[in-house]
Amino acid sequence: MLDKLKEAVLNGDFAAVSELTKSALEAGHLPAAILDEALIPAMDVVGSEFESGIRFIPEMLVSAEAMKASMVILRPLLTESGIPPKGRILIGTV
Repeated sequence: MLDKLKEAVLNGDFAAVSELTKSALEAGHLPAAILDEALIPAMDVVGSEFESGIRFIPEMLVSAEAMKASMVILRPLLTESGIPPKGRILIGTV
Protein backbone atom coordinates (compact mmCIF):
# COMPACT_ATOMS: atom_id res chain seq x y z
CA MET A 1 0.00 0.00 0.00
CA LEU A 2 2.83 2.41 0.82
CA ASP A 3 4.39 1.67 -2.58
CA LYS A 4 1.12 2.70 -4.25
CA LEU A 5 1.11 5.88 -2.17
CA LYS A 6 4.69 6.63 -3.21
CA GLU A 7 3.77 6.06 -6.86
CA ALA A 8 0.73 8.34 -6.56
CA VAL A 9 2.94 11.13 -5.17
CA LEU A 10 5.39 10.62 -8.03
CA ASN A 11 2.52 10.87 -10.51
CA GLY A 12 0.95 13.88 -8.77
CA ASP A 13 -2.37 12.08 -8.33
CA PHE A 14 -4.01 14.18 -5.58
CA ALA A 15 -7.17 12.08 -5.25
CA ALA A 16 -5.29 8.79 -5.06
CA VAL A 17 -2.84 10.21 -2.51
CA SER A 18 -5.67 11.24 -0.20
CA GLU A 19 -7.47 7.91 -0.52
CA LEU A 20 -4.29 5.85 -0.14
CA THR A 21 -3.27 7.84 2.94
CA LYS A 22 -6.66 7.15 4.54
CA SER A 23 -6.45 3.48 3.55
CA ALA A 24 -2.93 3.16 4.97
CA LEU A 25 -4.10 4.62 8.28
CA GLU A 26 -7.10 2.27 8.36
CA ALA A 27 -4.75 -0.65 7.66
CA GLY A 28 -2.79 0.24 10.78
CA HIS A 29 0.20 2.09 9.38
CA LEU A 30 1.47 4.78 11.72
CA PRO A 31 1.47 8.36 10.42
CA ALA A 32 5.24 8.62 10.92
CA ALA A 33 5.76 5.40 8.95
CA ILE A 34 3.65 6.72 6.06
CA LEU A 35 5.74 9.86 6.04
CA ASP A 36 9.09 8.07 6.36
CA GLU A 37 8.40 5.10 4.09
CA ALA A 38 6.28 6.60 1.31
CA LEU A 39 6.13 10.39 1.16
CA ILE A 40 9.74 11.33 1.85
CA PRO A 41 11.18 8.61 -0.42
CA ALA A 42 8.84 9.75 -3.22
CA MET A 43 10.08 13.32 -2.92
CA ASP A 44 13.68 12.03 -2.83
CA VAL A 45 13.03 10.41 -6.22
CA VAL A 46 11.46 13.63 -7.50
CA GLY A 47 14.53 15.58 -6.37
CA SER A 48 16.93 13.12 -7.99
CA GLU A 49 14.98 13.17 -11.24
CA PHE A 50 14.99 16.97 -11.19
CA GLU A 51 18.77 17.01 -10.73
CA SER A 52 19.11 14.57 -13.63
CA GLY A 53 16.93 16.68 -15.90
CA ILE A 54 14.18 14.06 -16.08
CA ARG A 55 11.67 16.23 -14.21
CA PHE A 56 11.12 19.94 -14.44
CA ILE A 57 9.89 22.48 -11.90
CA PRO A 58 6.17 22.22 -12.79
CA GLU A 59 6.29 18.43 -12.40
CA MET A 60 8.14 18.79 -9.12
CA LEU A 61 5.47 21.17 -7.85
CA VAL A 62 2.67 18.78 -8.82
CA SER A 63 4.30 16.00 -6.79
CA ALA A 64 4.85 18.37 -3.86
CA GLU A 65 1.18 19.40 -3.93
CA ALA A 66 0.17 15.73 -4.00
CA MET A 67 2.32 15.12 -0.93
CA LYS A 68 0.66 18.11 0.67
CA ALA A 69 -2.74 16.39 0.20
CA SER A 70 -1.44 13.55 2.34
CA MET A 71 0.05 15.89 4.91
CA VAL A 72 -3.33 17.56 5.43
CA ILE A 73 -4.49 14.19 6.77
CA LEU A 74 -1.27 13.24 8.58
CA ARG A 75 -0.32 16.55 10.22
CA PRO A 76 -2.97 16.46 12.99
CA LEU A 77 -2.15 12.82 13.72
CA LEU A 78 1.56 13.55 13.90
CA THR A 79 0.89 16.48 16.22
CA GLU A 80 -1.27 14.30 18.50
CA SER A 81 1.39 11.60 18.66
CA GLY A 82 3.85 14.04 20.24
CA ILE A 83 6.52 13.71 17.56
CA PRO A 84 8.34 17.05 17.63
CA PRO A 85 8.86 18.81 14.30
CA LYS A 86 12.42 18.83 13.04
CA GLY A 87 12.13 22.41 11.88
CA ARG A 88 10.83 24.53 9.05
CA ILE A 89 12.27 25.02 5.64
CA LEU A 90 11.87 28.09 3.52
CA ILE A 91 12.82 27.92 -0.12
CA GLY A 92 12.69 30.88 -2.43
CA THR A 93 13.94 32.05 -5.77
CA VAL A 94 14.43 35.44 -7.34
